[in-house]
Amino acid sequence: MTVVQNLAKAVVIACGMLALSAGCQKNNEPPAQKKESAPSQKTLKLYLQTEPLSMDPRKGGNRISQVVLRELFEGLMRIDSQGRPAFAVAKSVDVSDDKCVYRFHLRPANWSNGMPVTAYDFEFAWKSNLHPQATTAYSYAFYCIKNARAARMGEASLDDVGIKAEDESTITVTLEHPAPYFIELTSNPLYSPVCKAVVDRNANWNNEAGPDFVSNGPFMLGEWKHRTEIMLTKNPHYWDTQSVPVQRLNFPIIEDPLTALNMFETGDLDWVGDPFGSIPLEAIPRLKELGKLEAKTIGSLNWLQLNVKHPLLASAKVRKALAMAVNRSELVEHLLQGGEKPAFSILPETLTFLLQPAFQDNNVTLARALFDEGLADLNIDKATLPHVGLCHSSDPRDKAVAEAIQQQWQQALGVKVVLSPADWNAHLKKISSGDFDIGALHWYTFYHDPIYNLEFLKYATASFNGTHWEHPYYIELLDKSDVEIDLAKRDDLLRKAEEFLMNEMPVIPICYNTSKFVKDPRVFGESLSPIGMFELKKVDVDGGNILVNK
Repeated sequence: MTVVQNLAKAVVIACGMLALSAGCQKNNEPPAQKKESAPSQKTLKLYLQTEPLSMDPRKGGNRISQVVLRELFEGLMRIDSQGRPAFAVAKSVDVSDDKCVYRFHLRPANWSNGMPVTAYDFEFAWKSNLHPQATTAYSYAFYCIKNARAARMGEASLDDVGIKAEDESTITVTLEHPAPYFIELTSNPLYSPVCKAVVDRNANWNNEAGPDFVSNGPFMLGEWKHRTEIMLTKNPHYWDTQSVPVQRLNFPIIEDPLTALNMFETGDLDWVGDPFGSIPLEAIPRLKELGKLEAKTIGSLNWLQLNVKHPLLASAKVRKALAMAVNRSELVEHLLQGGEKPAFSILPETLTFLLQPAFQDNNVTLARALFDEGLADLNIDKATLPHVGLCHSSDPRDKAVAEAIQQQWQQALGVKVVLSPADWNAHLKKISSGDFDIGALHWYTFYHDPIYNLEFLKYATASFNGTHWEHPYYIELLDKSDVEIDLAKRDDLLRKAEEFLMNEMPVIPICYNTSKFVKDPRVFGESLSPIGMFELKKVDVDGGNILVNK
């Protein structure tokens, strides 16, 4: 029996125990008493598996943070009900013939304190991400803007950056090069404004709920008990408030996925799973059998970043051997079981240019041969192999995948792997600092274009490129793609970059993720973009807020 099959067997046993405890409770108890509150008091009972990295939209770029920030703040564009970018604070845009200058015209909109949202608030927020001392790992999201990266590196003034508020209702953005994805990018919460008047008065405005926490989205921050609960209330000053049917969004912090699922099954939560957290692996077979599990294809991957400064990982042959020694098919079929697929590129299925896999899955024979060649090149004796650390989040799903890969590498190549779990926020900080040997990561693209996933590995100094890998040929290909107007020629350059990257293998793709969740059938109106971004602005609860009394 294989490593993954042993793990899957344990999952099945735990699943049976969970089904027995949860199922018996629901079958033997009388129907829950339900009471409908007034429609104006509709509350959606959600949760978060971890506290957001930051409640400042300029700093909270990870998935959990953006769940909340997307409802608190609003940029020029917003994801619509079809999962596409639509006008939000912007009411229109003029684009130059060379596709490098965007002139946005803003609609009348207000902050939650009643002050007007202005183009100057946008300019201030965006440029503050690019200050050389800015404490954010997500400034790279602005690098398509003229002189943005140079300013962040201290090589240009912020005044030289191509972001200019012409007046209170007009902002002009000049790009380094044509970027067909720019409009979609401005729907990301990182591109939200912040209220300059409040930030100038109180630099810690985003640390607590209160009068200085000012936002411009569908909801306001009503209450924030750190590491315990976040509660959002409908923003009466929001320009489109009549389109927001729910009065409150409640987000208790529930770190244990099994606890969250139990709360869902007793009516204490309306939704469990993505994007708020994960579903316990042991529960997936039962939820699938009951027809409750929803699994949506999204542009997200699980991959492993390899620190090429590690003595063993300095060889591309060793890195490719590790990639081929992973049995992805077993991982997705017997362990994850949520519709995931083996991944052979760092680009999502809808964006990859590869006509065939860049390497073979679970080819242990070829992996061993490559591994031996790599050791010879490095002058490392197999008897004295250095151990390798594998850091991952403490989420049970991530832990199970890391344990399976650990055992697969040990059995196939004799590599000793030391696992290092950490809570999600601490793990992200470790990845962004490059303080690891191998780091497991869930990666979500910010826009539906190949350049996003490819560009994060362009420079060794880039945020989240903890691999320390950089190559002049790769940089040249991406630079040429930036200025190439002919889309077919641009695609060819990006294809060459993808192929080169998969041959160098500083990142090992593991699987394409799905968005997996269960929700109360009364909840409707949410939208999901192709890249996996949820929009809750128009989410509703049929019949009002139903309180469940046990």
